[in-house]
Amino acid sequence: MRNTTLGLAAALALTVVSGLPAAALASAAPAAGPVLLSPQSPDVKTLPEPTAQALDRARKLAEQHPDDFGEPWVDPETGQVVLGTVTGSAGRLAAGQEKDALLRPVARSKAVLEKIKDGAIGEPAADIPDADAIRMTRLDAEHNRVIVTVNRTTDALLQALTARYGADAFAVEVDPAFDPGKPGRDDDGPNNWGGAARMTVRQAPNGDVVGCSSGIPVWLPGDKSGMLTAGHCLPKGGYTFNGNDTSYMGWVSENNRENWSDGQGSTLIPGQSVFRGDLALIEIPNGFSGYYIYRGSVASPYTSIIGQLAPRRAGLGDEYCTSGYKTGELCGWKVTNYGVNINYSGGETVRNVVAGFKTGKCSGHGDSGGTTYFVMSNGRVQVKGINSGGSNLDGSGDCREYFTDVWDALDAFPGIFPRVLP
Repeated sequence: MRNTTLGLAAALALTVVSGLPAAALASAAPAAGPVLLSPQSPDVKTLPEPTAQALDRARKLAEQHPDDFGEPWVDPETGQVVLGTVTGSAGRLAAGQEKDALLRPVARSKAVLEKIKDGAIGEPAADIPDADAIRMTRLDAEHNRVIVTVNRTTDALLQALTARYGADAFAVEVDPAFDPGKPGRDDDGPNNWGGAARMTVRQAPNGDVVGCSSGIPVWLPGDKSGMLTAGHCLPKGGYTFNGNDTSYMGWVSENNRENWSDGQGSTLIPGQSVFRGDLALIEIPNGFSGYYIYRGSVASPYTSIIGQLAPRRAGLGDEYCTSGYKTGELCGWKVTNYGVNINYSGGETVRNVVAGFKTGKCSGHGDSGGTTYFVMSNGRVQVKGINSGGSNLDGSGDCREYFTDVWDALDAFPGIFPRVLP
């Protein structure tokens, strides 16, 4: 293992760290500046399911009490879930989860880390020099800090981040090839199944917007039908039509049933304090949303029944597929991170999404809003979320994909539930 010192401004002593063990990584940065990291390897280890469920329970507890706990993680050496504690109340709040997680004191709470994660990207970071180089922010729970991914470094950028947050509160991942963007099956008529519907969106004042996929068919309160898709497809709400205006699907109420603002990105649903990725909820007033999603190629009519809601939030190493009208079904994705903020190439910031990676054919422009899912042994699918964007769109090779966890959709729109036939 070796450390290579970069020749940057003398005001910041910065070190590139590659392949160091966890204990060394935590103390590798000189006091004068943040740690610089090589790009994360997409080859993440899949957690055993009992561990993934225990981590999910710890994540829920930390989200419910963000001032008392840090972000939980899995110790890479022991495989044990670890939950950081900040206040004296944390032990009492964690009572009953002793078998799930070890409690360890940390300096920064989840609330503090989320504030850094959200403040170091997008509009809140507009006053930081060279902020356009910031492409992603995510939590590094094990080291109780935030990782800021940039496609280039400048002294001014690093100095400003250090002055704002302190060198030990964040690390900088340098990935020059990282350039994420937003990705729109043709008309499926009145069926309203997931992974289809090249939707036409009519909204004032810009007229028609074409190019997104339908996502997860859902029940709405009052025994109504609905469909989840991406918020950036309907940033002002509006009316949706399948295909080329051949079949009216439904409508989206601005702000209340979408969480996207053009030029800004993710917004808060009224009354909520947590960003929920990139979502829109279409109400289907006169039709029905089925229990199916399209699979196979774009031209294939092959479908699968939705057999299950993902039993927990997406975790590291989870395998999944995507389905959209532009590229059809793409499998082989693996979750590499969750709770990340991504700065898309157009300048908008999607907040609190899941990141995946695969090699081969990538998703494309038009797959936005489509379904992410896991194929079960009986051939039915377990729905996991809604596609938002990716890197290397319409290309092939190393592919990245970002989706909103279905559990965030359930929190964003209380009372909805995916249409499931177990």
